[in-house]
Amino acid sequence: MRIGELSARSGVSARSLRYYEAQRLIAPERTTGGQRVYSPHHLALVVRIQELFRAGFCSSVIQELLPALGSPAQDDAALAAAFDAAAARLISEKESIDAELSALHALRSRLGLAPDTHVSVQRGFHDSSPDPPPAPAPFDHRDRRLRRGGAVLP
Repeated sequence: MRIGELSARSGVSARSLRYYEAQRLIAPERTTGGQRVYSPHHLALVVRIQELFRAGFCSSVIQELLPALGSPAQDDAALAAAFDAAAARLISEKESIDAELSALHALRSRLGLAPDTHVSVQRGFHDSSPDPPPAPAPFDHRDRRLRRGGAVLP
């Protein structure tokens, strides 16, 4: 199958599939004209990669995990250690976020702001109905992905 078909079947954009190839997560065959050709194995692999991304792993860690996950003699102990390390990093990140939220709430209280207080700059009369402010940009979770910080697999 070609990249467009794999994209449609997997729900992953062609751009992401090319990124996976650049990160050496997938290796499609090439036609004599240089076009990528994917097999059903690649579809299963892309689904697995998406699962790992959703679990918070970055591409470099996924690259290390894929051979162990696809091996017939899967090293369950090594994979369990990698997933335990990932869980520990996520718990640590959650604790850090909880500490930041606690500090934010304490500061808000110290400043005398009620939890539901919304402060905005008003121009003109208060009874006019200005255009609503633009929605804030969504938080970019890529900074919170599980990064290489130590051995992923022992």
